[in-house]
Amino acid sequence: MCIDDGLLSSYLDGELGEPYKSQVEEHLSYCTACQSRLEKLKKLDAIIKGVGPSDEELTSRQEQTLSILEKKCFSNKKISFWRKKLEVSIPSMVTAAAGIIVVFIGSFALFGSSSSNTSDIMPSFSAQAGSENVHLVSTKEQGLDAYSLEEIMKYLDSKGYNVDISIKGLKPIE
Repeated sequence: MCIDDGLLSSYLDGELGEPYKSQVEEHLSYCTACQSRLEKLKKLDAIIKGVGPSDEELTSRQEQTLSILEKKCFSNKKISFWRKKLEVSIPSMVTAAAGIIVVFIGSFALFGSSSSNTSDIMPSFSAQAGSENVHLVSTKEQGLDAYSLEEIMKYLDSKGYNVDISIKGLKPIE
């Protein structure tokens, strides 16, 4: 069985490693068909290498290309700060915003939140329960025991209060 052109081309370019290289050389030692195909590939390789530009031509063209690029792209014109375009992609903005949030939260976690530090940043207030803050539900001399829980809840709801009630324990009525 003869060697395919891809394997012969790899052998010609010196890209074939052992044990394949020695197997190809052994096959070429007795197969005249593969030897002639290898010779054709060598001639084709020589023609392709002869068609390309020489190293001197490449160097001169490289210098011309670089000078054109320098004139067009890297000219010495100074663009003012306000005339420059700022192009930022949306994922970059989201990443930057997330980073700022992480730094802000991390600073509170790292440096703590004592009342002396937070009072400078965020105002706080505390409501003291006193006689001036408490309004009577009724003007009658009765206490709250005279009202049912439902009546108290309706009154607070009419005043705009949102009250949550939780029962801690039940005591049977005797």
